[in-house]
Amino acid sequence: MNVELLFFVIVAVLVTFGVNGIVLPKCNRTEYYEPGLYSCQACPVNVSMVTSTDGFSCVCEEHSVSTGIARCKACNPTEVVSADGTACVPRKCQNLSGRYVCRKCPNDYISVTQNFDGSPMKEVLCVKCARGYKAQGNICVRCESCACTKNQIVLKGICIPKRYLSERPKHEETKMHPSDLLEFVKHEYLCTQNDVLACRTLTRECVKSFYATDLAGPCRLWLQPKLVPPKGLPHLTIDTKFDKKAGDVIDLSKGKVDLLLAVAIYTSDGKMKFLEDHAQKPLLCLPPIKIKIGNEFSYDCNVDISTLASVDNNSTFEIFNIVDGEFRPTPVMIRKTSGSYIQKDSWSTNKFRRYFIVDNVLSIDRNETNTVYLRSMNIRIDIQRQKYKSSSLQCQIIIELQYTTKPSLTSLVTTSLTVSHDMPNAGVIRGLEIWGGTLGSLLALYALIQWRGELRRGGILFSLVPLLAGSVADALYFAAMLSALHALAAEAGTLGITLPLSKNEENILKAFVYSSVSLKTLKLAWLNWKQCVCDIFFLDWTEYNTSYGGDIPITGECNNYKTTALAREWCAMQTKRRAPPGYTVTVALFIFYLSSAWQDSLPPSRGYKWTVVTLAWWSAYTIVLLFRFILDKILGPPSSVLPKLCTSMGLSLLVFQDEYYAHYVHGRSDDSKELRSIVGPLAMCRVVVATQLRAVYKQLSSQDTGFLGESDPRHALLSRFLAAFFERALDGLNWVASERSVLERLLDVELTVRETGSTSVLLYDPNDAAPSCFAVTWWCEEWTLATFDAMLFGSIVITTGDSLLGALITVIMWQVMKQTRSWFGIRNLNRKIGTEVSFYP
Repeated sequence: MNVELLFFVIVAVLVTFGVNGIVLPKCNRTEYYEPGLYSCQACPVNVSMVTSTDGFSCVCEEHSVSTGIARCKACNPTEVVSADGTACVPRKCQNLSGRYVCRKCPNDYISVTQNFDGSPMKEVLCVKCARGYKAQGNICVRCESCACTKNQIVLKGICIPKRYLSERPKHEETKMHPSDLLEFVKHEYLCTQNDVLACRTLTRECVKSFYATDLAGPCRLWLQPKLVPPKGLPHLTIDTKFDKKAGDVIDLSKGKVDLLLAVAIYTSDGKMKFLEDHAQKPLLCLPPIKIKIGNEFSYDCNVDISTLASVDNNSTFEIFNIVDGEFRPTPVMIRKTSGSYIQKDSWSTNKFRRYFIVDNVLSIDRNETNTVYLRSMNIRIDIQRQKYKSSSLQCQIIIELQYTTKPSLTSLVTTSLTVSHDMPNAGVIRGLEIWGGTLGSLLALYALIQWRGELRRGGILFSLVPLLAGSVADALYFAAMLSALHALAAEAGTLGITLPLSKNEENILKAFVYSSVSLKTLKLAWLNWKQCVCDIFFLDWTEYNTSYGGDIPITGECNNYKTTALAREWCAMQTKRRAPPGYTVTVALFIFYLSSAWQDSLPPSRGYKWTVVTLAWWSAYTIVLLFRFILDKILGPPSSVLPKLCTSMGLSLLVFQDEYYAHYVHGRSDDSKELRSIVGPLAMCRVVVATQLRAVYKQLSSQDTGFLGESDPRHALLSRFLAAFFERALDGLNWVASERSVLERLLDVELTVRETGSTSVLLYDPNDAAPSCFAVTWWCEEWTLATFDAMLFGSIVITTGDSLLGALITVIMWQVMKQTRSWFGIRNLNRKIGTEVSFYP
């Protein structure tokens, strides 16, 4: 025995001081560990002994009694072990068809195995408990009803006055299971006797009945105003109009950006505990929770119903909002399993304090249990500006709970937590009204002026649609950008925190952005279509001196080379951009990355993010455009190559933008004294074509020109005709030179009425070295293309929130448009000039 004691002392010391040098061996089920021998020893066999629970000895098997030292005897199947465990007592049994059937004592009887002196009885005796006692665990215990008087009745083990039950409203049998009814009536009576624990239990029954309005239900003590509420009866509703300590409406102080919602748990044993650390909450989809103002999120938790039951633990829960260290109760609105809200009815309000997570409800008509659990918790934060304080904000927390019934075929359920915000208007809508009205009126007027000029140039009536679409798109886009920028500056400057835009403002901004992209796409499609069907003519001055009806000189490979070279240069200029989107995208992303630290301080709002990336885009575009302007000043612009090539090749270029409006680049060599000299601005001018000149041009351009000379090709005839026109050698078809005014150059329309009749007008811009023929290329449509790129980039960002994806789609769209425009432009050139310029040089 001393050795065993010493062994235990040694083990205790080793464990206490963290020494893990001794490892006990693992013994079999029929062995025990002998500390003195430090080994496993077998229990005696054939004596009904097994290893003890601690593993250090052997004990008798179940249904066995001890007969000596280390010896046990198993009782027969027809015997039971006596109460003191020292003898086997026979039972009354019968042999039925080879099977022994032994008698069991009834429910209100106990089995007696020993006499008064402790000796075992000859046979087990069933003894009925005396009056006033009941059998409980093979022991007769005193009944509760024995303490009841004549005016009382036993209900669930307690005495309740008969008058209390008679005066209480009768409950309809179809609304609650009888077992549940008796249970809450019992706790209701005890609560009226100031039993705090019973009041807590009754509160749980009321909450889990979805605040039943039946006066005979578990919420009777709260619904009947004539009843004096017991001292331990908790409050279940919050009247926010009169309760100043309610936590659903708070003032956001300057710099306060977080809300902390704690939860109080009222357990079934009457205890209460607070959970306010959101990092240690039992489930992700349940409070406590820390909410950052403006940050919306949603969680879905797939859990086993047993996990929810362990969290619920037959408790009720209450949410508190922690404001300046003070716990303020926050009401909840509850939706039942049917989807309807708990109505106010007999309650003073429909804003309740308590809720539950899971509950098992007994079915009334079927003998089964339905599990009701908390399906979702929706927390909506409504922020409003106080009327008399321009820089102060008021926050209202609205919590909505949705319950549902668990499917019977699975134990897995889904519960969710959603946090959303209703933000106050930041003035975006008012800004859109102002900027949209102003810009829309001005740009619509400009579109009408353009349309008037388009008609005078020979355009069609339908041109009003794309022109007006482009102007409206610009108005919508810049009105949205300026309004959102003004709202962002105002929020950051006047309030302690910068709030996100409201959902209404976000949706309106998206609508403006999407509309601007759609309208600008229409304008861009019309623009490219016009450029790809315009009439183009290369004027070969070598054909001018050929006499009418004489021999036509053979142009040879040299003239073919000149035409092909000029055609290639013209095709290369079709899709030239002043600020290529590839550079703009790169610089915009770099600027956006540099401003990431500032963006982290902004609220998670797609509208504000769109504003920031739009500013980054236009900043990048301005940088690229200025860099290109400086580079062109140093190296010369790409537009200067075409006039030089025309002069060196001796070819002039004539491009008709509209039926009565063309662009001319003079390329004739002026060495001949017989020809008139066209120099200066007139060498790259615009031609307002007279009606008669256009009629003759169409006649010569048609296939049927045989009556003018069957031996003369169409190209030669047009060369001589147009050369004669510019040399003023045609009878009745003349031209005059005129300088465009500043307003005409600014608006790109002809406002002044000039020569009419058969006289054409050559319009020139003083001090402008860029050929006007680029008006039918991308070079002079930079504004339309640049705004489309910005609109497309912004629409992707405001939709997905990914600036990199927006940049990628913008670059891809630019390349697709470029290749498409080049293909159709080369196709038009080959058809009109008769050259064979390939798409891939």
